[in-house]
Amino acid sequence: MELTRQEKKILIDLSAGKLYKEIAADNFISINTVKKHLKNVYKKLNVSSRTEAVKKYAEQGI
Repeated sequence: MELTRQEKKILIDLSAGKLYKEIAADNFISINTVKKHLKNVYKKLNVSSRTEAVKKYAEQGI
């Protein structure tokens, strides 16, 4: 399953070390929306944590 444009952007922000509240502010969305997108990212990448998601992102160059 492929990530959406918004999911990719949030994953990039996450890999840059941004906090959820920073990601939310930068994207004009709520923290709950950030969490929802990341839940979808984790499911699509078959990972269960921020660290795993960032690692997989770095390895695959999503």
